[in-house]
Amino acid sequence: MLASALFWVRIIQQSEDKIRKKVANAEPEDILKEGLKLNKDSTGDIVKYIARIADRKGAEYINILEMKNRLVITDYFVIIGAKNIKLTTALEDEIKFRLKQYDFSPLYTAGLTEGNWILVDYNDFVVHIFSEEFRQYYDLERLWKDSKIIDWK
Repeated sequence: MLASALFWVRIIQQSEDKIRKKVANAEPEDILKEGLKLNKDSTGDIVKYIARIADRKGAEYINILEMKNRLVITDYFVIIGAKNIKLTTALEDEIKFRLKQYDFSPLYTAGLTEGNWILVDYNDFVVHIFSEEFRQYYDLERLWKDSKIIDWK
């Protein structure tokens, strides 16, 4: 019985992935990746791609901080603010889906249950997706105010 349920879950997930790929390919993907190299050696371009994805999906706030000289554990923070929890989870899902196409998988994801602060760790960069209230409260830019801000547009 459990094997049968797992089989159908896998079939549904595969179908959803196929549908999403068609939708993603139908969108003007070229605009999102224009001028960027999307591979493991170009982390700076990957974080700009993430910012463009978030912008396209309706994020209200997007900032990229370079952390190379500040932290040993990661090179970039991508900080995204969204107007509600539904959008924070949608942004997380879209970012993971699009990066998966370029063989990027997160090492760790936290905060999906609550959705106010979703953290997605890709090792070389960390994506922070906040509800607007939580973004203003934690204010990571203030904590890391000496970090270089990366232009992503």
